[in-house]
Amino acid sequence: DFEGSDLRTASFFDADLSNSNFKDANMVETNLEMADLTGADLTGADLTNAYMTGAVVNGPKGGLTKIDNTDWTDAQLRKDQRTYLCSIAKGENPKTGVETRMSLMCKE
Repeated sequence: DFEGSDLRTASFFDADLSNSNFKDANMVETNLEMADLTGADLTGADLTNAYMTGAVVNGPKGGLTKIDNTDWTDAQLRKDQRTYLCSIAKGENPKTGVETRMSLMCKE
């Protein structure tokens, strides 16, 4: 249970985080590369500058609202999730240099 935790710069590389609770967690600059977030509660989590490359994000509970500068390259997302994230995506990840909208494969 990571609810409300300060996880800034933490690394969860290739971790099984399925069904975990990240509600209102500070996940700024968190490395979630290849992590399994299936069914995780990300309500109110701050993913600013996070690294989500290759993460499995199918079916998270709660809405993501803070994804500025997040790199989603090769993340597994449902079509409706991708569409929603594209509607709020902006910025460029400071470590990878990848634009958030580009990493989500958003339509212009």
